[in-house]
Amino acid sequence: MLKRRRWISGPVSLKARFSLAVGMLIVLTATVLTVAAVLIVQRGIETVVGEREASLISQVARGLDNKFMIRQQALVRLARDLERRPLPSSAFQDKLEQHHSMDGFFTNLSVLDAQGEHVANMDFPDTRGQVNFSTRDYFLDTIRSDGPIISRPLRSQISGRPVVIMTAPIHGRDGQISHILLGTIDLAKDSFIKELSIGQVGNTGYFYILSREGEFVAHPDERRILQHIGESGQRAPSVDQAMAGFEGTLRTTAENGADALVSYKRLASTGWLLCAVYPTAEAFAFANKMRWNAAIIAALLLLVIGPVAWLLIDRQLRPLKRLGQQMAAGRGAVAPGAPYADDEIGELRRAFDTLMTERDQAERAVADSERNLRMVADNVPALVGYVDKHERFVFGNERYSAFFGISAAQLPGKHVRDVLGAAVYNASKPYLDAALSGRAVRFERQVQRHGVTQWDRVAYNPDTDAHGVVQGYFVLVDDITELKTTQQVLALSEKRIRTIADNMPALIGYVDTEYRYAFCNRAYGTITDIAPEQIVGRTVSEVFGPKVFAAVAAQMAAALAGRRVSFERPAAELKGNRYLQTEYIPDIGLDGKVAGFYTMVMDITERKAAELALAAQQRLLHTVTDNLPALVNFMDRDGRFGFVNRHHESWFGVPLARIHGSLVSSLFTEAEADVHQRAFDQAMTGQTVKFDFARVQGGDKRHYHATYIPQVDCAGHAVGVTGLVNDVTDAKLLEEQLSTLARFDALTGLPNRTHLTERIARAQTRSARNGSVMAVMYLDLDKFKSINDSFGHSGGDTVLIEFGRRLSACVRQSDTVGRLAGDEFVILLEGLQNAAECAVVARKIIKVMEKPFEIEGVARIVSTSIGVATAENGLAGVDTLLKHADDALYRAKDAGRNRYAMTSVK
Repeated sequence: MLKRRRWISGPVSLKARFSLAVGMLIVLTATVLTVAAVLIVQRGIETVVGEREASLISQVARGLDNKFMIRQQALVRLARDLERRPLPSSAFQDKLEQHHSMDGFFTNLSVLDAQGEHVANMDFPDTRGQVNFSTRDYFLDTIRSDGPIISRPLRSQISGRPVVIMTAPIHGRDGQISHILLGTIDLAKDSFIKELSIGQVGNTGYFYILSREGEFVAHPDERRILQHIGESGQRAPSVDQAMAGFEGTLRTTAENGADALVSYKRLASTGWLLCAVYPTAEAFAFANKMRWNAAIIAALLLLVIGPVAWLLIDRQLRPLKRLGQQMAAGRGAVAPGAPYADDEIGELRRAFDTLMTERDQAERAVADSERNLRMVADNVPALVGYVDKHERFVFGNERYSAFFGISAAQLPGKHVRDVLGAAVYNASKPYLDAALSGRAVRFERQVQRHGVTQWDRVAYNPDTDAHGVVQGYFVLVDDITELKTTQQVLALSEKRIRTIADNMPALIGYVDTEYRYAFCNRAYGTITDIAPEQIVGRTVSEVFGPKVFAAVAAQMAAALAGRRVSFERPAAELKGNRYLQTEYIPDIGLDGKVAGFYTMVMDITERKAAELALAAQQRLLHTVTDNLPALVNFMDRDGRFGFVNRHHESWFGVPLARIHGSLVSSLFTEAEADVHQRAFDQAMTGQTVKFDFARVQGGDKRHYHATYIPQVDCAGHAVGVTGLVNDVTDAKLLEEQLSTLARFDALTGLPNRTHLTERIARAQTRSARNGSVMAVMYLDLDKFKSINDSFGHSGGDTVLIEFGRRLSACVRQSDTVGRLAGDEFVILLEGLQNAAECAVVARKIIKVMEKPFEIEGVARIVSTSIGVATAENGLAGVDTLLKHADDALYRAKDAGRNRYAMTSVK
């Protein structure tokens, strides 16, 4: 027998050993307490630093959320400002350039129309119309939600830089989204996200942001922006926990492998994960310094406490020495029931009694545990039992009574054959033998129980001892009758679906994430000449060839990314120049992951041919209408242009691409839109409407004649309006010239007899209505014939023109001066208070005529005679007034000319 090697040679007393042990124990305790204190301090520091870091990251997250909210509100306000007065797509560029105040919020602003076309860009106006965004997630999400959206980080199609897009819908008058306003935040340029990536936690820590998909939105290393966190091979273990929903601070390994405090906080505005990394080498520098101080203190304690422990142990071991002497003398222990001595021996006996009590309690606990196990087993909704290697039951729960009519108490010792019955036992015997040979088996069996056919799922698990010898097996039996019934129903349902799919006039299938067919209908066999059951399990490339797979690979990848894809393509691999339409519908599980996609392919060759024929007809229609000297268009029931000829481009000053599909009213002024809308509404009732309107075109006023013809379907319902607009400016000007010649004197430009008669008649009506006084003044030039004789007709014309001008200057704008014929003029005065006002006007005219007329360089005095006829309440007719005024004129001439005479018509 080997002896234990002693550290100290020779006999060593218990006191020496105790002194050494106690001294070392005290030093160890001091060391442990010191280390514990250091650890507590370190834990406290860790808690404080962690709380501070959590507070810091929460504050930073709130700041980021506030900045996103401010920018989103600013973008929404701008969108609402743009939709208060609906604008055509072409006007958004100018409107955006008026909002450079938004530069502090966004790197760039742009506008898309409802089809995803790029119609305005503040910083890159040349990119308008070159890029379509209709497949972008943020465009589709904005259309679906009809609200503002913050996109996932992506690479800009225009600048190629990593960006985040914020959107706000712009609604038309019908409440539908007409345009989408985009605000771009460049992740690599100066922005509030860029500011975060260059910030620090302490002196060596840093921040970064992850999107929901695990892509870097911000990082001190700009090369990692838009890179997935798993691409570099370095990944903090706690990231997966944080991506699953954890928020808080953990001590873990950072991306560079260093130990660090890592805090996570999810942004409420975007769902992104904000991360802060604080290396523990900096955070716990103070605690590490304390650990070295503790080691020095422990060494000093060992030198001081050793001698002191020797003296103290010697004093404390004296009672034990006396106890040993008493035990050597043969004295027994204290009698049972006696109180314990207040010394080490009493403590030893108390400890022994305590151990015995604990053993009794343990035995009772084992019994209670067995009862609890029995209770659990009896309440399990399945057969639970144990069979030994002789095929006899050792244990079984109460479910055996319901299954086989044998209670749990009667079960132990019974053979399996006696419990199950001969039929069930014979069916289960191969599995029993397998379990007793050491193999776990599971199988299903059909049984007749209580006169009803039922199904069991059975599990036999062998029980082996430490040497690997089978001692028996555990039994677990579930009633799966309902499950089997459900499976049969599902099989029948699957058969119906297969029948429907096989009779559909399209290729219907299901492709998993490895591009393998998991299902296809019977139509695949007619296309590929391969039986559908042989297609299942093969890849698309194997079935249709690499060339066809390459043609649809991008669309399949999009479907596996979770987007529904619809596209058309020519099928060169088929005979007869066929054309196919394909739909890919992603299969998204409850966990949000795509398990595969459904595919439906239809032959649209005939429809495509019809579309090509229609396109040819439309080209012919455009050729014809573009060469007509008129505007020809078609407006649908919503008032949008469905067809326009080329003349609209110069008429509106807008490219045809922007006119097509635009609301007609949005291209007119408000007044023009009202005229158009009334005619359009009337035409939609089934009437042909003709109307004239004028508009300023190129700085000139142009006149147009429009005809709106309703277009009806086979049921007679109006589906739109065909418009034909002709320029009638030349005819209108000719009409106005003819009207002017018919109503105004050609020489003086004053109203002629016809126009004067109309104005006097209207003045008579007004006088009768308001009871005012009106007057007609009849004038001619004294001795006008002598002027014609002296200066000829040109000189006479000069006098007549100047005479008419001076008359017009002597009356109000509301009065009328006209020429009847020759040197005869008429003045209509209305709205007078009394007849005396006429005398004032007559004297003023005579006074004005005293100034010499300039006739071919010769000054000549030309006087006039005036006859005035007044009437009240519109009682006198036109002819009566003119006759009385003419009579008064002759009285003035008879009285010596260059004067006036007045008369009143009663």
